[in-house]
Amino acid sequence: MQRVPNDGFGFPGYAPNTPLPTPVQIIKGQAPSNVGKVVFTRAPFEAYKYSGGGYTIMQLALSELSGRPFAQVMQSTVLTPLGMAHSTFEPLPTATVATNAALAHDEHGQRMGPPWHVYPEQAAASLWSTPSDLAKLIIEIQTGLRGPTGKVINQRTARDMISPPGIGRYAMGLAIDRHQDGWYFSHNGSNWGYRAWMSGHIRKGYGVVIMSNGDNGLALMNQIAGRVEAAYRWDSLEEPMPN
Repeated sequence: MQRVPNDGFGFPGYAPNTPLPTPVQIIKGQAPSNVGKVVFTRAPFEAYKYSGGGYTIMQLALSELSGRPFAQVMQSTVLTPLGMAHSTFEPLPTATVATNAALAHDEHGQRMGPPWHVYPEQAAASLWSTPSDLAKLIIEIQTGLRGPTGKVINQRTARDMISPPGIGRYAMGLAIDRHQDGWYFSHNGSNWGYRAWMSGHIRKGYGVVIMSNGDNGLALMNQIAGRVEAAYRWDSLEEPMPN
């Protein structure tokens, strides 16, 4: 599934306190949605392309099946059981600016106009979190892979999450790649004024989460990831350096 015009790697979002479209309006491309409608453009398993529109359809389906808002479903089934106390799919109130929310910055390191954008496309783009909370998700996936089950992810689901269907390098929301002598699952995020990346080793306990509140965060994130890998000698027969 993809949008026409192409939805690329996500959604532009909306400034806080502006009218937001419903999931149905987003999917149909109706005002006040700021993107086109979601349509089928090719048969399944022909090729891979990210589709935030596809995730929005999944968001609507989960909400209708459960009879609850998507953010509440995720809170009760994933975030709370995993102890992700600083994570939410709900929009942050603007009063949070005065507390502990990181504010959006552009590629030059300058503050953006609004403190952040709001995303009614919650499944695709609205998760607020911290590196420590996302690390708990990495650990849960690794625990599920070892089996028989983690807190919310059993072994079968965990294996599905790291098994691409034969088209592209992506499984269930995770990219699967070989790096040196190890295989890793990862996911990156790119919103207006923010960049984030998490990665975990499929067989070992390695993992890293890096978050940046700037459009130029990728270069810094790559440097940090390289230094973590070198410091802990990931996929190396040598022992890590003592602290």
